[in-house]
Amino acid sequence: MEDMKSSTSVYDVFTPTTPAKVSFIERDEVNEKLVDALRTPGTQLVVYGYSGSGKSTLLRNKLRQLYEHEVTTRCTSASSFDQLMLSAFDDLDGYYISELQEKNTSSISASAKNTIASIRTELSATASFSSENLAKKTRILPPQLTAQNLAKLMGEANCCWVLEDFHKIEESERTKLSQTMKVFMDMADDYKTVKVIAVGAVDSARQVVQYDPEMRTRIAEIHVPLMEPHELQSIINLGTKILKIAFSPSLTNKISHYANGLPAICHTICLNVCQQNGIYEEVNTLVNLTDAELEPALEKYLSNSSDTLKMAFEASLKQVRKGKYDHPKLIIHALAQLSQDGATKDEILRKINKVEPTYTSRSFSGGIEKLCKAQRTPLIRLDENSGKYSFIDPLYRSFALALNSDEPKTSFDVNIQTLIENVIFKIRELQ
Repeated sequence: MEDMKSSTSVYDVFTPTTPAKVSFIERDEVNEKLVDALRTPGTQLVVYGYSGSGKSTLLRNKLRQLYEHEVTTRCTSASSFDQLMLSAFDDLDGYYISELQEKNTSSISASAKNTIASIRTELSATASFSSENLAKKTRILPPQLTAQNLAKLMGEANCCWVLEDFHKIEESERTKLSQTMKVFMDMADDYKTVKVIAVGAVDSARQVVQYDPEMRTRIAEIHVPLMEPHELQSIINLGTKILKIAFSPSLTNKISHYANGLPAICHTICLNVCQQNGIYEEVNTLVNLTDAELEPALEKYLSNSSDTLKMAFEASLKQVRKGKYDHPKLIIHALAQLSQDGATKDEILRKINKVEPTYTSRSFSGGIEKLCKAQRTPLIRLDENSGKYSFIDPLYRSFALALNSDEPKTSFDVNIQTLIENVIFKIRELQ
């Protein structure tokens, strides 16, 4: 009897919160650099770019092609580097147990088996000690679990170590990664594939890892830029083809415009369009969808993001004292009208001077500094390498474009529902 092919789920096609697989598209601009770095023995990697720009998707798909196995450790602001080491060992321990039970036991060296057993014993001892004092139940890094032994065990397993969101941990802890990378580099003579890959949602590799100048030629800094409109359209076209549905050219263009370079937003809106039309898997009969579907899908997405947006805009646009100028609004509105990749101080100031000719460089400097240093959720950041200011999240740029520049410059009350309506209105204007 012939096996029946199962239908593809919409959740496997449009994946806003997980790396894309079936709808993955190649990014030639980045692929070559990433693959070359992964294949070069001893080269360590720092992969960086906007949150939602597709870093994890790109990395996962390339690792799947080049490695049988990888160890992934997810970082938080509370993570210590010792905890990351312990987490990596836990994953490796599970891998070695699986190998011993199922296959290739001869491929695991006696040295690796002894190291694993020794670390297990030390962890058991520290766990027993910790259980005696429940108030201090913290796992202690055993002496045997060194960077060198971790690299050796990963080398034996033919895998690499991926540190997701490494930018989140404290800077004092980040410096330890640089030392670990050096150890992994030195182990490349014995283990060609072993390497550390640090992933961070920041503007530069140095914001992820601070390393010594002598390591510069042995660390590949891979920047994953925002997607171009045609790349976002490729995601939509591939996804709809798999599901056997069709988005009109106008709907495809508008989604790619609104997503503002972020594949995560593109996936979210496409998923919303499918859900509101009851499409949860590959269909049998072609379904055609027009740009009339965009507004409800977009409103759902924006409403789900409203709390974060409201917090970010209120924190940045609130003025303690009223003056001649509403500095935050002038700067935000001017920056939104410039390049998505950001703009220099002079470029922003020239844009402001078209509206306020007497607005000075000094006024700008004071205003932009407060926007970049706003507590909790700043809207803007400065890339010290390029000297350009940009929105921390391209989503903020879309909302900034919706701000009414004709409002009185000394007052602005953040109304997220109004902003949502303005964004949707601007989408309607797209041809």
